[in-house]
Amino acid sequence: MKRRLLGIFFVIQSILALNGFSDAPDPGPTVSEARSFKSCLLPAVKNGGFQMDGYFIWCSSVIKIGDTYHMFASRWPAKYGLAGWTTYSECVRATSTSLLGPYTFQEVVLQKRPGHWDAPRVHNVKLVQVGSKYVLYYISTANLTGYAVADSITGPWTRSDKAVMKFSNPAPLVRPDSSIYCFGRLGDSSKVNRGVAATAPSYEGPYAMVNKGENLLPNNYELEDPTIWWANNQYNVLLTDWKGKATGIVKAGTQYYSKDGIQYQLMSTEPVFTKTVTYDDGTTETFSRRERPAVYTNEKGEVIALFTACMPTNGPARVVVQPVDHYYPGN
Repeated sequence: MKRRLLGIFFVIQSILALNGFSDAPDPGPTVSEARSFKSCLLPAVKNGGFQMDGYFIWCSSVIKIGDTYHMFASRWPAKYGLAGWTTYSECVRATSTSLLGPYTFQEVVLQKRPGHWDAPRVHNVKLVQVGSKYVLYYISTANLTGYAVADSITGPWTRSDKAVMKFSNPAPLVRPDSSIYCFGRLGDSSKVNRGVAATAPSYEGPYAMVNKGENLLPNNYELEDPTIWWANNQYNVLLTDWKGKATGIVKAGTQYYSKDGIQYQLMSTEPVFTKTVTYDDGTTETFSRRERPAVYTNEKGEVIALFTACMPTNGPARVVVQPVDHYYPGN
């Protein structure tokens, strides 16, 4: 009888998990089997990722439609240097039949619009699917985030009439009821880059700040470039460690988690990644900058790829892809 009741209990827990974020465990390894993100990183594909001659490539976001992977990224002409993003950044789409690439340029998706909220630039692009819609979040100025929506991955795209969130580096997460939780960065008057979040009943809004816009990171740690995913019944965020407060290494990869989306905890002081990348041919490369991490997860919530924007000492930036050995977060 006890065995039968136990079996019924696990069936009920599984049903709860499939119908939304709950206290029931979602599919994935047990905590005792958990490995660190860093230990699951595999060598990057030397000729994978996405690059374009004559352009900086930044801010990648990947989704699979059918048998094709679509990468949305920011780009701008290399002749303007790194600072060119402030004036010339635009959103482009590239495709590949392999998650690891190489990705091939397909089209310019969005450009800045004179006379509108996104007149300065289109940057920090992040794509999510909400039901049958594709929603592309992006920033204009440092603390203004809006979106564009389409019925097809190839558009046409309809943009929001105004910015919907007053922070940058949006990392949107679509909940099972199609509501939105969006983590981001807010540079405040004290020059602290806070970890903040906003929620909305749908992608159309209205968006309300979580915890009145206070820093959700512990010890007043700072951040840039968050990416977010749901696994182990928690919000998981990977970001760059602004000022090195968490790891001791400026802009190293850092991981946090939260059970309620309000209070975040640091996973480890050990950096998830640094500026040095090891390739599948045994060579290594140390970049002058490595930023904008983005994770790709499978249906179990396991991370299977890490995308980062990497800028060599000489030459424009490109997106480098590292396969990940089915990382599933513990706590």
